[in-house]
Amino acid sequence: MSSLEDAVAILACFSLEEPALTQAELTRRIGRPKATISRVMRSLREGGILDFEPTRRLYSPGLRLFELGQICRSNHDFLDMVQKRLEDICRIGGHTGYISVFDGTQMVALRIVRGSSPLAIAAVPGHRMPLHATSSGRAMLALLSDQEWRRRVPDPLPVVSPNSPPDHDALLERIQRIRATGHSFSSNETLHGVSSQGIALRDPESGEIIGVAISYPESMATDELKQMIGNLLDQMKSELTRRGNAI
Repeated sequence: MSSLEDAVAILACFSLEEPALTQAELTRRIGRPKATISRVMRSLREGGILDFEPTRRLYSPGLRLFELGQICRSNHDFLDMVQKRLEDICRIGGHTGYISVFDGTQMVALRIVRGSSPLAIAAVPGHRMPLHATSSGRAMLALLSDQEWRRRVPDPLPVVSPNSPPDHDALLERIQRIRATGHSFSSNETLHGVSSQGIALRDPESGEIIGVAISYPESMATDELKQMIGNLLDQMKSELTRRGNAI
């Protein structure tokens, strides 16, 4: 084994359950000569990779590892992961994607991903929409408790479209359907002639709810397209939930 391999093996011994270990224990686990482990650990300690507590003679991950972890986290921000996965869907499906968050009693589009289709749905970041009349807005509300979402949306609900829920009872029916199926769909609501499918996720670090939607012209809303978009969004949610849990 090289010194680098020894160093990797040493660092792999630490965990949340065992954040500090003695050199003797590390030597025993790795199965390498004491002198070799001592030399590698001295280099790790001098480089700030390991800390040493002399009273109990315990080693633990050092500040430099924390700094490197912060770099890794900044390079894998959850919102960036959402956008990257959404870009894949827009490239495959050809339609426009939106990433939104709560903004009072509305939702605001943070990022927009254009698809390859020439029939793109026009919107710009900062565009606000009513929560109860969009696919991703209703998906976002579905992640809240009934008490929470009722405080989030106005009562009575503003009239947007005949296809939108007219009151809280009708909105509750839509929310319960989303919770049961995992699917949220809208058609001819905030924009005439536009359909969309949406999901919502929680940022594992901040807890913020993030809405994701794919919009396309109603004239193109075939069963095949709906199924494809639904499958892609399901895969996206499953993948990001797993990756978010690993952050």
